[in-house]
Amino acid sequence: MLYFAHQELERLCLDRETFQAKANLSNYMAKLIYNGQWFTTYREAISAFVNVSQKYVTGSVKLKLYKGNMILQGLDSEYSLYSEDFSTFDEDEVYNQKDAEGFINLFGLPIKIQALLRNK
Repeated sequence: MLYFAHQELERLCLDRETFQAKANLSNYMAKLIYNGQWFTTYREAISAFVNVSQKYVTGSVKLKLYKGNMILQGLDSEYSLYSEDFSTFDEDEVYNQKDAEGFINLFGLPIKIQALLRNK
């Protein structure tokens, strides 16, 4: 339960890349521990990353336990990266809707090239 609750707080407080990197590094950490390599530079480096990434992972998690299941009921953190003020498609001072066009073109470029090459 604690691991699940902590992971949900990480989802709320960490950016996507840091969250994914921590998930990947946890597999390496498990391998190091299993192989008895605790006193290695690599383990120290992973631990340093985890320590830095956890600096703002704090808050409260509400879970519902029912017939062997855990159901997330709510999350709250003063360091949440989610804000209703910015999660809108309306105009605001943080996000310019026209910025999306460049990202769409950039991320869609490999698909466009693939279509052009296959339709020669």
